[in-house]
Amino acid sequence: MIRLLSTTMAALVALSGLSGAAQAEVLTIEGLTPANSPDFVQIQSIAIERFGGGDGRALAFELEDRLLAVTLFGKAYFDILDGRSAVRSDALLTGNVTAGVEQYETTAKRRRCVERNDKGRCVTHKNIKTDCLTRTIDYRAQVRVTRYDDGRRIYTERFPETDEQTICFGDDEDFASSESVIRNMVSATANAVRADLAPKQYRRDIRILESRKGMTKTESNFFKAAIRMTKSNPAEACRMWDEAAANGQVHISLGFNRGLCAEQRGDLEAALDLYNEAGRISPGKSEVTEALRRVNDHRQALGDWELRQTGDL
Repeated sequence: MIRLLSTTMAALVALSGLSGAAQAEVLTIEGLTPANSPDFVQIQSIAIERFGGGDGRALAFELEDRLLAVTLFGKAYFDILDGRSAVRSDALLTGNVTAGVEQYETTAKRRRCVERNDKGRCVTHKNIKTDCLTRTIDYRAQVRVTRYDDGRRIYTERFPETDEQTICFGDDEDFASSESVIRNMVSATANAVRADLAPKQYRRDIRILESRKGMTKTESNFFKAAIRMTKSNPAEACRMWDEAAANGQVHISLGFNRGLCAEQRGDLEAALDLYNEAGRISPGKSEVTEALRRVNDHRQALGDWELRQTGDL
């Protein structure tokens, strides 16, 4: 498989989500996301073999750091061994990294000053063809994991990325250090492999639904009072929403928020029921779809963890 790395876009999406959440009432959820590769549920120890390529050693070190740092419920998730260790591990991790740097001359249009007054101040700008230099960094990484028991390759991923930067005569910038660019690519690869091999615990602020459209005035006022309680006493807000439901109120915002309350207290089965109920009230609502995916992922990760602890694989 081939994995395209796009850390900048992911960061922008995360920042936009945070800025939106800061302006609305939220409930804080703790959960788990499962490993992207299900074959690692049964892998307890990994030996890291020597990586090939000019930047292979750097990626091997990064992967060792990432995998050693993985913990779940206070326990180390993997036992990481040196590839030359006499102790047999469950799997062997190896790979290869190459990064080529090329430069070539080119031209591009740039806005430049073409006329200045007697005080040296520019009075006319034009877009003119300018001599430039383009640098391309072509990064290619491949990571493989082989299981010792049967020799089967249980993980193979390629991580290609290209960085291109053009600097023209008169620009107020210079090329970013090629070493730092490659180092960031190596780090992004290590992060992606870590997500593939192991689950992750998270703590997120999830926006409640605040729309009261369709509620009676009494229902609306009570619902609004519960919203205000989320800041100081989330448990009381959840109790109030349960009370509203017990009195026969049916609404998408009420159903979703009660699901969020159940998810917050760790009752995933109740959360699924409530989110599904909210989905029937308002089919296709994105918040409900995301909540169902989040809870199902959490359930899967918990199930994988239980299997890993019991050894019943």
